[in-house]
Parts: sequence; C-alpha cells; structure tokens
Amino acid sequence: MPHTAFKRYAPRVTYIYANSRRRLAEEVARGEAPDTTLHGQNHLGELGIDARMHEPLLTRRGWTGPLNRLAWDGRELTLPWELRDTDVAFSVLGRLFPLAARARPGLKTVILNFGLNTIYRRSRHARPLLRSALRSADAVVCLGASQREELIELVGVEPEDVHVSQGSVDAAYFVPQPPPDGSDPYVLAVGKDLARDYATLAEALRPLDVRSELLAHPRTLIGVELPPRTRVSEAYWGALRSFYAGAACVVVPQRRDNFLYGTEGGGLSAILEAMAMGRPLVVSERAILPDYVRPGETALVVPPEDPAALREAIERVLLDSSLAESLGRAARASVEFNLTTRHEARRLAPIFRAVAAR
Repeated sequence: MPHTAFKRYAPRVTYIYANSRRRLAEEVARGEAPDTTLHGQNHLGELGIDARMHEPLLTRRGWTGPLNRLAWDGRELTLPWELRDTDVAFSVLGRLFPLAARARPGLKTVILNFGLNTIYRRSRHARPLLRSALRSADAVVCLGASQREELIELVGVEPEDVHVSQGSVDAAYFVPQPPPDGSDPYVLAVGKDLARDYATLAEALRPLDVRSELLAHPRTLIGVELPPRTRVSEAYWGALRSFYAGAACVVVPQRRDNFLYGTEGGGLSAILEAMAMGRPLVVSERAILPDYVRPGETALVVPPEDPAALREAIERVLLDSSLAESLGRAARASVEFNLTTRHEARRLAPIFRAVAAR
C-alpha cells in the first residue's frame, strides 16, 4: 500500500503529554487507575490508528533548579527531531512546539487546548509568540464550543482548523457505588485549578453546619477562612472514589470566565468524575458548561462568586433526596451516552485522519 494511503487510513499518532504518563499507563493496564488523562490514546487502536506516547528527551533526565526550567521550555524546540516515526503529534505543548515542527517536513501537529485562551489573555508579552505558534499548528482541539469561539477571536486561527472534542472520564473506573460503611454524609469539593473559588464555597457552607471535605492544593486556599467542620486533604485514585461515594453533594465552585488564572476548562475533571459516580452535583456557571451538563437535569448550576445562590443549591440537594437521586442518575446516563474516554477517542480519530491526509 502506498505511504500516502497508509497515512490517510492508518495514521501514526504520537501523544506528548505535559507530564510523564508511562507509569499511569501501566496502572491503567492493571486496572489500578483511570485512563481519563490519556485522552483516548489507549482506545485509538480499536479505530485503526497507531497511537503511542513519547516523553521529550530533555525532561526525562530529572533536572533541578534553573536547568529544569530550561529543559521544560526547551523540550518544545527539540521535540520535532525526536519524532521520527510519526505522522501526527498530539500535545498540550502549544507555545513553541507547532512553530518548531514546521522545520520538520512531514510532521503534523494537533494541539489540545486546555487553557491557552487564559494564558493568551493574561500574558501580553507572550501573545505574539503564542499567536504564531497556534497559527502554525495543523489543528487545535478545544474542550468546548465557547473555548473554540474565543480562541478564533483572540488569535485569528482559521475556523476550519479549530475543532471541539469534549473531555471525558473513565466510566469503567469511576462507577456509582454505595458510601463507605459508617460514614456520615458530607459536601465534597475536589480540585487544584487556580480558578477554583473556595472562598465563596466557605462562605456558602459556614451557616449550614454541615460536614465538608476539600481535596485541594494549599495554594487554592490562601486567605480562605474555612468553616469549622471542614477537612482539607489529598487523595490518590482509590481513595478519591471513596470520597465521591460518600458525598451527599459534590460542589465545583468556580471563578468567573474572565478570571486570569487557572484554565477556561477548569473543573471539568471533577465534574465528569462526580457525574460518572452518579453523585448530585452543584457547579458554578461557566461558558464551557453547556458542553457537559444540562442545568437542573444533570447538575444544579449557580452564578459564579455568589455564596447565597451556592448555599441555596447545596441545601436543595441535601434536603431533597429525590432531587439528589435524579441528578445523579441523569448525570451517570449522560456520561455513558457521550463522555467516556472511548467517546473521546472516537471524536479525535477523524481529526487525526484528516490532518494526516493533508
């Protein structure tokens, strides 16, 4: 078969993640971790696409201090010459990599947009370089329609080169399960993205006299006065499922869309995990949400940075068991219908094929 036909029907796609995923891939294969952050890579073989992962040489060495920063940025420049057996490179590395890849004939790039819109809006000095890089990519994949529209407006990328592929969750790993024996119900919040609004959550919870669990990074809690019955901790995959299982309500409090830190897709992992676990969910409104939740059906959606509205929604879930059950059941059904990692692979596959065939 001619090489051009091979590229058209069986492209060789290499995933380059922001951080190493090799250990995770091994854990996924053993059923010990979810495949959510592999973004469908392990399912593309079922669709006739040869997909593999690659770790940049510069960041394999484990540098420390200033050298680590240099390696972190420099990897985007050296990557194109490391990908010898690749038709399409798929990565979140969108600042320099697409530009560098133009010097390597035959290599196509597809950039996954986690938070490039926010980076562009926040960093005036980096805008020209980021604009050039994204215009050099063969395609950009956004997590929602609003993110796509904003990127086109901000950067001037050709609309036909910007696609929407919803994020996903490992629905075989995150499944509904009964709460741990002897556990008291609680409100759960999960996430370390800087767009999390734990200050509003704390204000909403303070009058309720309800137990709450926060799985958060300390930097997201700076200056936040937490209610007395709130515990902050971190959880690995197995414990994370138990936290979801015991939650009477999962809350994803977010800043407004124009907040300049975090990402425009912040909160999606926690939202999808809670939905997959069949837990009742309360979320702050953001432009990207319509691609994932149906207000009043799969989640209660409240205005951002509004403690009173957030408190009222939490109370509704805690006091109305029928509502809580209905939200959880509909959320799980929505994940099974369209938001699993296999669905993500099916959305990405035609993008990879089209880019490889150019």
